[in-house]
Amino acid sequence: MRLAVDILGLPHGIHATTADFTDRDGAIELAAINAGKFESVETVLAGSAYSGESFAEAIKGLVDAKVEVVKRNEARMFIVLPKKWIVERSFGWADNCRRLWKVCESRLGTFCQMFVMSFISVLLRRY
Repeated sequence: MRLAVDILGLPHGIHATTADFTDRDGAIELAAINAGKFESVETVLAGSAYSGESFAEAIKGLVDAKVEVVKRNEARMFIVLPKKWIVERSFGWADNCRRLWKVCESRLGTFCQMFVMSFISVLLRRY
């Protein structure tokens, strides 16, 4: 599951793949599918799994945005990393949906729709 969120943690792109996709390939596919939505994006924040020039060049070619990798702290203790917690919080909101706590859907499309519905539920509770 790949998730593109804004600075508030609200999703702008959701892409679910089978387990044989690498994180980088899935993120590039997410960017390719949603390239029209991401025209105004200037910087893509990503975890350390997305480091590397090939990934940054692929994103630059698709979305015309630079990639900024947020790396873990070398200390072996829990520290909230700036900006990385935004997407983690979004996944936490989705975990409140009982049907998503474990992937039990047999179809990727159904799983994505349930993910979207969980965020609709979050928005309805907020506003």
